[in-house]
Amino acid sequence: MTNTSPSVQSLATHAGALEMRRLTLIGLFGPAEAMQGLLRLPSGKIVTVAKGAQISPLGRVVAIDAEGLVIDQNGTLARMPILN
Repeated sequence: MTNTSPSVQSLATHAGALEMRRLTLIGLFGPAEAMQGLLRLPSGKIVTVAKGAQISPLGRVVAIDAEGLVIDQNGTLARMPILN
């Protein structure tokens, strides 16, 4: 049972906002020199990552800033922006 009004529920939820089978960056937090990211894995699991974290088998986090994550995928760098 929820005490949240229907109007608030409809504004706070969006069907299909996440692609369920993809790695998604859903949040960033922490001080600029030690930022962390909140990821939703393709399995649906939510994990917190920091610079140097291995996201098996997807790659290793090499940087985190206010724009998102940079992941090294077998020598190829890819930027993952935060979910809008």
